[in-house]
Amino acid sequence: MNAPAQLSAQAKSRMRLLVAIEISLVLHLAIIFGIQIGAVERSVMPRPAIEARIVTMPPAHQKPAPPQTQILVKAIDRPVKSRVEDYRPPVRPLPAGAQKPEAEALKPGMPAAAASPTMVHAPLPPDPTYYPASEVDEHPALISAAHPAYPEKAAAANVKGDVLVLFLLNENGTVDEVSVLEQNPPGYALDEAVIEWLQHAQFKPAMRRGRAVKMRVVYRVTFEP
Repeated sequence: MNAPAQLSAQAKSRMRLLVAIEISLVLHLAIIFGIQIGAVERSVMPRPAIEARIVTMPPAHQKPAPPQTQILVKAIDRPVKSRVEDYRPPVRPLPAGAQKPEAEALKPGMPAAAASPTMVHAPLPPDPTYYPASEVDEHPALISAAHPAYPEKAAAANVKGDVLVLFLLNENGTVDEVSVLEQNPPGYALDEAVIEWLQHAQFKPAMRRGRAVKMRVVYRVTFEP
């Protein structure tokens, strides 16, 4: 069956309505998609580039150093003369009527007050060495008047004897230690009498290079009835 050559007025009206609806739909879709695409593009911000740095970490047992003030140092490219060489002590005005002192020989770096040193007497520390008789200038001498007591046992037996002792004499002239080397005859307490006597005896100390020193003294004590 052949289609009509011309559409009726009612059919044309329907066609125009459909075309208008399609155009409106296309426009609405275009507006909707255009807004969404713009929103997506605006929401996606460019990400910053990642910066990586290698930092040396302090050891675990050390605390991080506190921040320090940065000091700028400027290099000097010219020689600088020492101010120490140019130093001169200040000159004080002399009082009225005073005479100008003679020039003092100062060593480099020595203040003026050191040109006239004050001598202070400082005693020498004691010498701990007990010198033998061959190393002293003056030998010790007995100055106390006491003598060793004659033991009663030896006196009763009318015994004549002697005791050889080694004692340590200090720089004050007193005995620090006594050792009996020999006694003859033994058994009469002659050694005890000598030790008791030396513990209370007073000597003039030995002298070495002008000062009193300690000395090892070998002494023989003779007993006679």
